Amino acid sequence: MYKTCKDLEVSLYIAPNEIRACCKRFFYNDKMRGDAKLLDIIDGKTPTAEDLIKGRQKLFDEIQDDKNDQCLGCPFLKKVSKKPKISSQIKHLSIEHHSVCNLRCNYCSEIYYGGKRSKYNVVEFVKYLNNSGSFQNCNQVVWGGGEPTLDKSFELILEEINNNANPKIYHRVFTNSVRYSEAITNFLKKGLVKITTSVDAGTPETFNKVRGRPKFLNVFENLKRYSQINPKYVIIKYIFTDENCDENELIKFVDNCLLYNLDKCNFQISLNFKKEKLDLKILKKVSFLFSILKMNNINKVFVDDHIALRFMSLNIEETKKLEKYLLEHKFKNIILNANEIEDLVLYGAGNIARELVRKTSFFKNLRNFDIVDSDEEKIGNTFFKKKILSKEILKNDKRKVFIASALFYDEIYDNIVQIKGNENNIITGLIV
Repeated sequence: MYKTCKDLEVSLYIAPNEIRACCKRFFYNDKMRGDAKLLDIIDGKTPTAEDLIKGRQKLFDEIQDDKNDQCLGCPFLKKVSKKPKISSQIKHLSIEHHSVCNLRCNYCSEIYYGGKRSKYNVVEFVKYLNNSGSFQNCNQVVWGGGEPTLDKSFELILEEINNNANPKIYHRVFTNSVRYSEAITNFLKKGLVKITTSVDAGTPETFNKVRGRPKFLNVFENLKRYSQINPKYVIIKYIFTDENCDENELIKFVDNCLLYNLDKCNFQISLNFKKEKLDLKILKKVSFLFSILKMNNINKVFVDDHIALRFMSLNIEETKKLEKYLLEHKFKNIILNANEIEDLVLYGAGNIARELVRKTSFFKNLRNFDIVDSDEEKIGNTFFKKKILSKEILKNDKRKVFIASALFYDEIYDNIVQIKGNENNIITGLIV
């Protein structure tokens, strides 16, 4: 048996001074781990596709003997009987090649705002990979930072990747939207990019505390301009911190989203990744924001993996307290009821779906469910003794559909609407 993971085999994360295999963060033996390194950049030398293969092979070998501290105890590792082929193929590319940023978020670190420039020629590196055919099966490029749009090479790298890449590829740009970007506007119009912006506040005062600059109105104004092009390409994120979880703050955040006509965008609820444990107080506030978004007919709402997993692990007493809290605020149908649904289509056969089925009382009480996935390699495989089905079965299926994904939520939502012709059967809610 061999230990491996999807990121080791087909993902690549480009940082200013190193190349990484993943951006996963997890706690094991009271230590935060992850961000597994593949290559250090030495003396400004630009790595090649061959260097990438060597880095992946070295990391794979270390994992087999539990010699890589960054991967030790990783929940995303899996055991396989056949040794995977190590190549330079890239299905998921993340570009965080500088740490220049025009905000100073209190949950961030100098890794992302320290002003570092690339120690190597990133455009050249991308060309090397392009020439080796590494992007032929790439379906997503994620841009982080720093603020990606501040770098002059943003457009150059994006266009270079597209020269030989999979024609279905799209770019997800994590931008703070403080500064309006003509490049983002042009790429949005072409359907090449989707953007994610963390707002993390409902008032200018709290925005200053959390994000470190008085740019609250700038962000909303620019998000409005971007969403007018196509709101389904815009994700608005709210990362919970100690400063921004007051209920009035959350109400004002939703009020501003409505004021700036952002109700058709996607909304992601997240949390400062440095917190290992989420107490019930935070989960109540998460459910509060989820509820008021839904009450205002904002339907494309989801929580990230970290929060979803915590809801799944609630015990009976905690669940009762959460239900009481929602009842006191007159929030209805936020926690999904298996007895009312009975039969369901679960879209996504990844880690979130696996934990949902394994841990939640919802799936223990659900009479029946089927599972579908967009990944052709998964179709036909078994998932809790059920065959993973093609998404095409949704066309004539009248059952409710629940999306079990955070990273691809917006993409899956669009897939369902394209197949079914409407969004009527997509359900959103919290599963415990």
